Amino acid sequence: MQIGLVGMPGSGKTTLFNLLSGNYQPTGYSGSREVLTGYAAVPDPRIDFLNALYKPQKTTLARIEFKDIPGVKMDDSKARASHFLSEVRSADALVQVLKVFNTGSSADFAGETDPYRDLTDFSAELLLADMDILEKRIERLENAPKIKLDDSVQISLLKRLLESLENEQPINSVNLAESEKKLLAGQSFLSEKPIFLAVNIDEDQMRNNVYPNREKILAYANSKGIPVIEICAQVEMEINRLQTEEQLEFMEDLNLKESGLGRLARMAYEKLNLISFFTVGEDEVRAWPVRKGVTAKQAASKIHSDLERGFIRAEMFHYDHLHILGNQARVRENGHYRLEGKDYPVQDGDIINFRFNV
Repeated sequence: MQIGLVGMPGSGKTTLFNLLSGNYQPTGYSGSREVLTGYAAVPDPRIDFLNALYKPQKTTLARIEFKDIPGVKMDDSKARASHFLSEVRSADALVQVLKVFNTGSSADFAGETDPYRDLTDFSAELLLADMDILEKRIERLENAPKIKLDDSVQISLLKRLLESLENEQPINSVNLAESEKKLLAGQSFLSEKPIFLAVNIDEDQMRNNVYPNREKILAYANSKGIPVIEICAQVEMEINRLQTEEQLEFMEDLNLKESGLGRLARMAYEKLNLISFFTVGEDEVRAWPVRKGVTAKQAASKIHSDLERGFIRAEMFHYDHLHILGNQARVRENGHYRLEGKDYPVQDGDIINFRFNV
């Protein structure tokens, strides 16, 4: 699963990427078309309990892949704009990084920066790009030498989607039947992607919980069903460089119960319908990210293809029972240890040991 970070040049997008991935790439608009990729760990308090119980040599959190997509300016070439849209289209979900922080430059006071405009302009660009694709596909199907029944049904569906876009409603807001989703399989639309907003604020704005157009931005996001996180990338960078105890003191001073990075990673995880199952032991405690609804056999393949190929059954119990009862022996004694077959739908928090034979 890959999440694209998008935003205007100077929005702090690469700073956020560096924080998420632990990289230290140069920031600022350079005109480069390079797309940066990295992974962000997803905080999970259950891991702390499992670590204390099993005292493993290694701990591995679930991770999400992020990519920093270069920003586009109004005077950029069509080729660069096309490249930008291509990268956006290949992402599974999008985080729009919105600049509202005060840099102290004259532009901040001259009205040249407008976060609400940046937010709505980006949404409009996604709609326009999808409209262009739909119009071309409808034209191609209608101009075919012979229109088949399936083509006729698809034309009707595409026109319905186009009407929705013309009314400023993204494709992900359209209620589609399963048969209609199958007709659209393989067709990627920008406005159907899960999207959420990272509002990049400065320290004063964070302390005062006030920044330009805050009410308008939150109201717009709420009307579109876009989740919002307010984050101060610069402060988070400073916190990230401190020792653990100092980090906690800094966060307490700023009245932060959880880092914005942690909230962003978790929100992305949930937005993509991901859950975690665990493998535990003295060697390693590990969280494995899988799609909600995945079967036990499919989950086994996340660990190794041999486990899927030679799958026999899955021995498992749930984290909640372990947390309440304190150890595996008591979990077993209380009847919460069980065996499941290949078609068992894995649940968030399952602790699994796969039996296999190859």
